[in-house]
Amino acid sequence: MPKNKSAVTRHRIIDNCLTNKRRPYPTLEDLARKCGEKLDTEISTSTIEKDISIMKRNAPVGYDAPIIYSKERKGYAYAEEGFSIAELQLESEEWDSLRYAAKVLYQYADVPIFKDFKQAIEKIDARFGLQLDINDTSLERFIQFETGSATTGYDWLGVIYSAMRSSWQLNISYENIYKSEIKEYKDYLTFALDRIQSIDTIKQKKRNRSDFDPELFLKHSVGIMESEGKPSKVSIMVKNPYHKLIKLEPLHSTQKIINETNKDIRVEITVYINHELHQRILSMGNYCKVLQPASLRKQIQQTLKETISQYD
Repeated sequence: MPKNKSAVTRHRIIDNCLTNKRRPYPTLEDLARKCGEKLDTEISTSTIEKDISIMKRNAPVGYDAPIIYSKERKGYAYAEEGFSIAELQLESEEWDSLRYAAKVLYQYADVPIFKDFKQAIEKIDARFGLQLDINDTSLERFIQFETGSATTGYDWLGVIYSAMRSSWQLNISYENIYKSEIKEYKDYLTFALDRIQSIDTIKQKKRNRSDFDPELFLKHSVGIMESEGKPSKVSIMVKNPYHKLIKLEPLHSTQKIINETNKDIRVEITVYINHELHQRILSMGNYCKVLQPASLRKQIQQTLKETISQYD
């Protein structure tokens, strides 16, 4: 799309004229006069002709506007009913971002709930001339995107989404791999899709419980967890060089830096303590030390003792 702000403004004025049903088929003189009035300057018909030529070009240079000239009406109009460039106005950098985003999201095209994504992208590509090439590997030469492994759990997304939209209840049978059990839950918790064993949709609407604040729950959650108890303040000391990583990639969104030196950093997070949190702490090995609470320190110590005992 052109960078010239005056040209962009003229294009919008021309668009308004072409979509004005009260005064259809404006001439070049009409368009030049209207642009001149809005911009408070004289606009030539040759400038308008160039503007129309640009508007008819494919995005991102133009708008792919179907502008035609009617010899019978002696004026200009859109050949496509209801067309307007106001539908989508993006700068060239924004078009590039859209191309990259589409390429990244395209990796999920085989996920059932996104089964129409490929067709949607192709329609957008055709409509706005993105010139999107899904098989183009030039981006990967410079940027490597992290992609998740596909699992059968994605199959549940369609069922869950449909139920949510209709406010239906779901009866979910879920495997807790840490507790080696499969059970039905009535409490609030987060799920790993690949651990769901079955889902039964109960087509019966039910009011949301007033004793649960989802934003507060998710604010202090860590991975897959149940909504038991209250969040705890966890104080952790991380040694060099991991302390730099903790600043760049916080352990949790609630992380606060309490103290920092060249050798280590002390942070505090407010979270629900669960197995997922244990794993994050243990993943830092001897670079990490839990300071508070004492109960978590004891749990980590016990895990480390059991780990060491396997090497006796």
